[in-house]
Amino acid sequence: MAKICLGLVQMNLGAGPEANVARAAQALRRLRDQGATLALLPEFFPWPWFASSEDSRAFARAEPEDGPTVTRMREEALRAGIAIAVPIYERAGEHRYNTTFVLSEQGDVLLCYRKNHVPYHPGWYEKFYYECGDRGFPVFHHRGATLGVQTCWDNMLPEGSRILALAGAQVILAPRASGSYSRRRWRTVLAGNALANGCFVATANRAGMDGGVEFGGDSLFAGPDGEVLAAAAGEDAELALELDLERCTESRAEWPLLADRRPSLYRAISGDGA
Repeated sequence: MAKICLGLVQMNLGAGPEANVARAAQALRRLRDQGATLALLPEFFPWPWFASSEDSRAFARAEPEDGPTVTRMREEALRAGIAIAVPIYERAGEHRYNTTFVLSEQGDVLLCYRKNHVPYHPGWYEKFYYECGDRGFPVFHHRGATLGVQTCWDNMLPEGSRILALAGAQVILAPRASGSYSRRRWRTVLAGNALANGCFVATANRAGMDGGVEFGGDSLFAGPDGEVLAAAAGEDAELALELDLERCTESRAEWPLLADRRPSLYRAISGDGA
């Protein structure tokens, strides 16, 4: 069974986008040097946080797939020889989304995931800025592993992680923009999703004060037994870890939670009997 080494980039993104992209590029090279073959950036990269208030002028920050951020990260993937999960503020025609593009080492798009569950509460007025996703819960493949993405608030609703696990995901990438006040809740839910689905969860968060919000950092890897394997400290930090995918097989055999599901009983939450 394969092993893969993943990297997490934790950043204070309060600087401008150009400075943030340059700092991220340096972090990606350091992670590559530590053996990472795929790295995850924080949510809504590379902009300072603007969803703490409603301002329609910020709509102009949304960019298409071939815009400056994904283009620069494609170049960095090729230059550094590392796959990159890049969460951006996407514009697609007349629509705007919170989207993670996963780029291969060759700069090809392996996945386009649009955040499905969008919050609206003080500090996170995200429904004002973009729509709910329209791509479902796709998976992609990297170095023998099957992976999916759940962006920030998605992780608080367990159905998405379960769908990814049923599609074979061994690792869930979770870019975040979560506050320091909720650090304990996030650790609990991320580790719980890993345990409930017999998979790894790898999450990269924003950190420090930005846009009137104190972001919580605590980027981490959670394992299939629901344990935190490693976590980043401080503000700007990188974290690389080798994941043994055999642990997913072992966990799902010892605790066959996926096999013991009874979908016919779940009509009350599915809405369509599925």
